[in-house]
Amino acid sequence: MSKLDSHPTVLAARSRAEAVRQTVLATDEIRRICLELGADDVGVVSLDRPELDDQREDILKFFPSTRTLISIVCRMNREPVRNPLRSVANLEFHSTTDRINDIAHDIVRALEDRGHRAINPSAGFPMEMTDFPGKIWVVSHKPVAVAAGLGQMGVHRNVIHPKFGNFIILGTVLVDAEVSEQNRPINYNPCLDCRLCVAACPVGAISPDGSFNFLSCYTHNYREFMGGFTDWVESVADSKSAEAYRQKVNDTESASMW
Repeated sequence: MSKLDSHPTVLAARSRAEAVRQTVLATDEIRRICLELGADDVGVVSLDRPELDDQREDILKFFPSTRTLISIVCRMNREPVRNPLRSVANLEFHSTTDRINDIAHDIVRALEDRGHRAINPSAGFPMEMTDFPGKIWVVSHKPVAVAAGLGQMGVHRNVIHPKFGNFIILGTVLVDAEVSEQNRPINYNPCLDCRLCVAACPVGAISPDGSFNFLSCYTHNYREFMGGFTDWVESVADSKSAEAYRQKVNDTESASMW
């Protein structure tokens, strides 16, 4: 036996690794941990489920040890989301997104303390801009949540939770262990097919027949980010003077970019 093989730290690490390989996480224990740390609902789904076929390769590239995905829900307060003032609605989205990222971080810590490897990709605001304009997110949280029994997709392309509706933010934790029992999709769709979302959408991204114009939604919601920001920079660069810039971009639009 080499000196390295007999080192106490190496022996302890190998012992922990062996214990993890022999362990199956209890689904009830995962749920208890997540709820105690602040999640409002939880579901678990194995990476080999057919619902995840289209993103399995990307997930394994990101975290090769992935065996199970833990989907968590944090609910938002309804009235701020319904409010037309951007400062009110966006604050609710941002606050809840920060909260679910913090909760996912704490779940990872709890799993690590139990000897498992785990990781939590960002709940929102994709950052992998080296892949833009292609796929710039790591995990598609919505299909994971549907597979894990946390709701179904509505006409508006948001997941509708059976209790909290679509006033939710989704997060996902990847873990290197199998689970004792997986969750399954709910057997009905909470969407009433009322088409209220069609009438409420400010840019007509949702058609009466249910079809969805992704670019309209994307341009409206992310006007100051990604492609919209690039267009604005080009407007600045192409302007020969401040006056020429102001002829193309009004003060409100400039302030919004700021």
